[in-house]
Amino acid sequence: MWPDWVIADDPLGVVGMCPKDHAVAARFGAVQAIVHSRPEGGTASEADRRACTGTQVPWHIWSVPDKQWSTIKP
Repeated sequence: MWPDWVIADDPLGVVGMCPKDHAVAARFGAVQAIVHSRPEGGTASEADRRACTGTQVPWHIWSVPDKQWSTIKP
């Protein structure tokens, strides 16, 4: 079973990292990237791009049906 923080409440909705989880991760070092999947496939959405800019770290996105990684950078 995956930890609760791995699975979004709405897996097809907008992805974001919980600020509390981000703070906990940052205590162990700098957050280097955000990784998430797109169950419906495709490349990064406009929401992904805005969130990537906001986090100021690269986002690595796994397109499930395409079985392909993409990376966006702030």
